[in-house]
Order: sequence, then structure tokens, then C-alpha cells
Amino acid sequence: MVEHKDAAQYSKEYIKISDSLQKEERKAKDKFARIAFETDEIIQQKDKLTEQNRTLLYFFIGTLFLGILLFVIRTQRAKNRELLLKQQQQKVNEEIYNLMISQQATIEENRVKEKKRIAQELHDGVLGRLFGARLNLDSLNRFSDEESINNRFNYLNELKNIEQDIREISHDLNREKYVLINNFVAIVSNLLEEQSSSFDPILTSSLDESIKWDKVANTVKINLYRILQESLQNINKYANAKHITVEFKNQDNHILLTITDDGDGFDVNTKKRGIGLQNMQSRVAECEGTFEIKSKKGKGTQTTVSVPMEKKTIEAE
Repeated sequence: MVEHKDAAQYSKEYIKISDSLQKEERKAKDKFARIAFETDEIIQQKDKLTEQNRTLLYFFIGTLFLGILLFVIRTQRAKNRELLLKQQQQKVNEEIYNLMISQQATIEENRVKEKKRIAQELHDGVLGRLFGARLNLDSLNRFSDEESINNRFNYLNELKNIEQDIREISHDLNREKYVLINNFVAIVSNLLEEQSSSFDPILTSSLDESIKWDKVANTVKINLYRILQESLQNINKYANAKHITVEFKNQDNHILLTITDDGDGFDVNTKKRGIGLQNMQSRVAECEGTFEIKSKKGKGTQTTVSVPMEKKTIEAE
């Protein structure tokens, strides 16, 4: 049974409890709404990070592809440069070979002229003098007076002079034959003479006469010439040398080329080797030889090249 006197109080308590429940319900709804909002924000951030990661992945793949492409292009350019360098070397080798052929033709022409000159000298000079001396001695043999004896003595001296002339002509022939066979020596000599006349360093050179250049392959001679030329150019540009020594030796069936200078020198362990030195190494490798550079700062530089002679040269010796 409801007591009417407490109805108002119960009503107030009901309203109070109902308000409390509504407030708690609102708080719970607000909390769930906040959680849903924060969840949506997290999802959006996740999507944004996923998009960023995808962009970074595309950027990395693109960069990697570009790097590979640049590497391929650079490698191809290096190969093209190497091929161009080989073509240039081949062209230069052909020019050197043509120069040697031209030198050979010039020497052959000079040889023919020299033969004609010597033949004329023998016919008009030595032969005529011998004929005259023979006739005079033949006529003097009939007399035995003092004057005839003196004349015979003079004609004997004349015969000695003719003998000396013939010996000189023989030497000229030998020298001419030597130059003909050793046309490479003439080309190298021209290079060394040009070096001496055009640059300050005092040049000393020696070529071993036992080297049979006519039996050495043209490729070997061309490469040796170019190595010598490149070495002299390097010395003139960088060494500040006062003396240069160039030696060709025959050592154990190998041609040994040594180029020494007293210039500034350099540290061979740290010095970056330029294309000139690389070309020299390549030329020596083509001849199946060895290449060595010894140098110290302030102590000059020595370049040593050793290349084997052709097998036919070794067998012939």
C-alpha cells in the first residue's frame, strides 16, 4: 500500500535516479562516439601511411631502375670509349707501319742511287787509276835506274791509296746494307734526334747491334716505338728532367727497352695511372712482354719493357 505522504519524496528520488541514469548513458554514448572517432582517425592514418609506403616503394623502384639504367649507359659508354681507343691505336699502328714502309722505300731508293754512285766511282776512279798504275809499272819494269826505282815506289804508294779507297767503298757498302736492314733503327734514331733538338734534357741512347730487327715482327717494333714515344712525351710534360737515357738491349732472346730520367719522379703506389701508362701496358701485353715502372719523388723514373722476339728469330739465332 502506497503511503501518500511519501509519494513526493519517492517521485524526487525517481527523478534523481532517472537523471543519473541518463547522464551515465550520455557519458557511455559520448565515450563510444569518441572511440569510434578515434578509430576512424587511426584507420585514416593507416591508409595514409599505406599510401606513403606505396609511394616510397614506387620511388625506390624508380630510383633503382634509373640507377641500373645509368650504370648500363655508363658501362656502354666505357666500352665504346675502349673500342674507339682500340680503333685509334689500330689506326696509329697502321700509320706507323706505313711510315716504316715509306722509310723502307726511301732507303731502297737511296740504296739504288748509292749503288750507281759506287759503280761510277769504281769505274771512273779506282779502275782508271789501277789501269794507269799497271801500265806505268809495266813500262818501268824495263828499267833499273834510280829514277825508275823511285817511280815504281811512287806507284806502289798509289796502289796502297787505291787499296784504301776500295776499303772505304766497302765500308760504305756495309753501312748502307746495315741501314737497309735496320730501317727501324733509323726511325728510332729520327725520334731521338727530334727529342734532342726540340727539348732541354740531355739525351743518351744506345741500341744493341746484336738485335736482328729484320726478324722482329712489325707489331713488336710498332709497339716499342709508341712506348718510347709516349715515355718521352711524359718526361717532357711532367718530369722536369735534365738527363734521359734510352737503351735497347738483346737479353736472353728478349728485347729490353729501358728509359731512365732524373726528373721529379712520383709515388708509383698512390699515383693514379693515366691513359698513357695504360696504353703502354696494353701494348706490352699485346707483345706478351713485361712492363715495370720504378720511381720515387725527387729520384727520377725508370721504365723497363721486356718483350720476346719472334720464334723464328730465336730459332735463327
